[in-house]
Amino acid sequence: MVFRIPGGNQLTPTDIKTLFTQLGKLERMSYQQRDAVTAYEEIRNSKRDIAIEMPAGHGKTLVGGLIGEFNRITKNWRVVYTCATRQLAYQTAELLNSYGIKSTTLVGKVSELPQQDLGKYQRSQLIAVTTYSHIFNTRPAFPDAQLIIFDDAHAAEYAIQGFWGLQITRSEFENVFLNLISELGDVIATHVKSKIIYGNYDPLTDGIDIIPVALWAPRMYNIQAFLDQHTDGTKLYYPWTRIRNHLHACQIYLSHNTISIQPVLPPNLRHPAFAGAEERIYMSATIGEAGELERVFGVPEIHRICPFDDSTQKVSGRRLILFPNDHFEEEDLDKVVLDSVKNQPRTLVLTPSKRISSSLENYFKVNTQHTVLGAADVEDDMSPFTGNDSAVLVLHGRYEGIDLKDEQCRFQIIYDLPTGISMQDKFLLDRLNATELFENMLLTRVTQGLGRCTRGNDDYAVVLFLGRNVGQHLYKNEFRQMLPPEIDAELEFAFAQVDNIKTIEQWNESVRVFLQQGEEWQDVESWIRGTTEQKKRDRLKNPLNELFKNAIKHEINYLYHVWEKEWDRAHREIDSVIQIYSKVPTLNGYRAWWNYLIACIGVHQNNREKEHEYHRRAICASTYKLWLDKRLFDEPTVKQQIQLPPPLELQVQRIIENLKRYGDHHRKFENKMEQIRVGLNQKEAKLYELSMRDWGEFLGFSSNRPNGNGVPDGYWGILNDWFVFEMKTDIDNPDGEIPLDDLRQAQAHASWFRHNVKNVPEDEITTVMICAKQRVSSHSAHATENLFLVHPDYISELFTRTEHINREVKNELRYNGEEAAINKLVTLLQNNRLDVFSIREHFKAKPIVDCVQF
Repeated sequence: MVFRIPGGNQLTPTDIKTLFTQLGKLERMSYQQRDAVTAYEEIRNSKRDIAIEMPAGHGKTLVGGLIGEFNRITKNWRVVYTCATRQLAYQTAELLNSYGIKSTTLVGKVSELPQQDLGKYQRSQLIAVTTYSHIFNTRPAFPDAQLIIFDDAHAAEYAIQGFWGLQITRSEFENVFLNLISELGDVIATHVKSKIIYGNYDPLTDGIDIIPVALWAPRMYNIQAFLDQHTDGTKLYYPWTRIRNHLHACQIYLSHNTISIQPVLPPNLRHPAFAGAEERIYMSATIGEAGELERVFGVPEIHRICPFDDSTQKVSGRRLILFPNDHFEEEDLDKVVLDSVKNQPRTLVLTPSKRISSSLENYFKVNTQHTVLGAADVEDDMSPFTGNDSAVLVLHGRYEGIDLKDEQCRFQIIYDLPTGISMQDKFLLDRLNATELFENMLLTRVTQGLGRCTRGNDDYAVVLFLGRNVGQHLYKNEFRQMLPPEIDAELEFAFAQVDNIKTIEQWNESVRVFLQQGEEWQDVESWIRGTTEQKKRDRLKNPLNELFKNAIKHEINYLYHVWEKEWDRAHREIDSVIQIYSKVPTLNGYRAWWNYLIACIGVHQNNREKEHEYHRRAICASTYKLWLDKRLFDEPTVKQQIQLPPPLELQVQRIIENLKRYGDHHRKFENKMEQIRVGLNQKEAKLYELSMRDWGEFLGFSSNRPNGNGVPDGYWGILNDWFVFEMKTDIDNPDGEIPLDDLRQAQAHASWFRHNVKNVPEDEITTVMICAKQRVSSHSAHATENLFLVHPDYISELFTRTEHINREVKNELRYNGEEAAINKLVTLLQNNRLDVFSIREHFKAKPIVDCVQF
């Protein structure tokens, strides 16, 4: 017969297990896979958003594919299966087809999608496998999907953040960036604006700032007109059009090189390609228990299916985890990392941001002969990496959705921790210390990231944690107890090696023994397995999970009410959020944030009383007071709440953040103190200069030791106070005179600083010479102007005070919390005359001109 009768040879399955049998490609499903599809069938008619947790190696692609295929056949639904990258889309489609599930890969430009395959999808004849970006797009390729399956669902966060936020980077859109700064004008706080104008920015200590709505709302129409004009014809145009008419629902965040305008949460239910689906399935190896997926996708409630108990192994294989920063300093650290990479055919590097990835790509290109690859190089296929015996692959944000098994990759670096993705996340962390919710997200990302190169039970890989901030979480016992027990055991073993592996030779031997997986490793393997079993009994769950889970529905309801300018309803939802967070005193940062959002509602309602009251409540709940501009408050509030001058406020915040990096790693802290103390008692210039740099950080300064000829030996700074140093410590005759050449060298430092670091007025720079010689010849008097002299013994005395303060505040931080630690720190700094104002007095106490011998 020429014609085909529709459905003539097709048997419609009654349930998913029957479909699996009809496909006939696999012998059986696992118990957990059967439990997952059974649980899905029980709720599919009553729940629209369903998350299914399947740990790595347990076949979540089969579960997702069967659900998609069953709905395609029985309901004639158009089904889209989305992945993080094109490479994963190709891989997933191939896997689905091997199961007998009809699918095709549809990726790339919408205009170039093969029409025959697209037509089959539109007629519900097969499943379209694509990337997240074809859903979260101004012109989505699949605007009418009835079922969307998000594989590795947490990885969609990057695509969603990019879809709903306008990111204006100075490097790519300098003209737009600088002109928008001018348009905003004095609504930007002075101390924030100086970072942009003068380049006064330290990525290690400075964070993200917010421009309060109350200050920019009166200029909203001007901002809209400016962005209409300046985004036209650029890549900024489409992101801007998505939020343009809802600027009232957005916040503006600012760093030295980026302006971000974004809503508080992603309003995906106002995006038809997402919201129009009859059903949405979220597949993940680790779902989380505190509403993480709801926050990522902007959905009030996602029902969870987890067919595994808490004892199920969350990651496969074995890892040798090491912390190079704890074993080595400076050149040795660089050498051991570079040698380790050079000794391996392939290294995977994961970072939390594009900026860090770009920096590391350049670092490995300059210092190794390896081929250095980025995300674009493996977008379609991993073979440029897996097929290269001398390669480094650097990716940002890819803690889920990378599968490198066995010999494909045995060496991995995780650089810094992915504590926050968006600028808003980083603002909440940096300025409001709202860490509790992000700890849950971090647990998920760390667990996922550690499994990228160990994809089976017999797989193994070396994993290095690098960066200054890893200790803030991984060094804390209470954080590790929430990780899977096998990871906690591996971390405990890693910490035990810090005092055991002290030389590069020992390091190389340890890596060799592990990678050989021979008899020498088996004793360690037995210890890790035994410790894992012990740790299964002491696992902790974040006690705040239930609070966050209860709050998320109200947070998301607020989002959609404020999106539609339903101000009173939005206010009521925030009242519910604050009521929930008020149950725990440590959630000050979250209460401050949500009170601020009520103040924003007051601004839009033109309700000055509400605006002022909730700004006051926000600042009262905050430990760090500089995040809100003082112009928002009346004089009594300023006097009562903003008691510290901005330089001291910033100094205190930086010291606290620096101490947090040490977590419960007390030995590392004590080793650092000893290293600085010894260094400041050395004559050798390099050791002294490095110790001065590190001491500056423990005093809360932005501190650096520049390299090169004719440069200062170091500089410190906070806001408008900058100190540049000339250090002359290798002195054999302290009773002699300071040479004229040394004075001239010091005289040039202020000019160098203004040209190379920060173009500030001269009166904000103090040039300090540290030298045991205390006399100057009259012939050198002309070279002493604006120079100050400090004896090395006095430097050592000041450091001793600093050491005691940091130790005492670190203990206060651990046992009594951040607020108590801040109060103690302020008192100790002032009583010991180590606050920023007293440091200025110390360094300017002795003008060198007073040392001239006439």
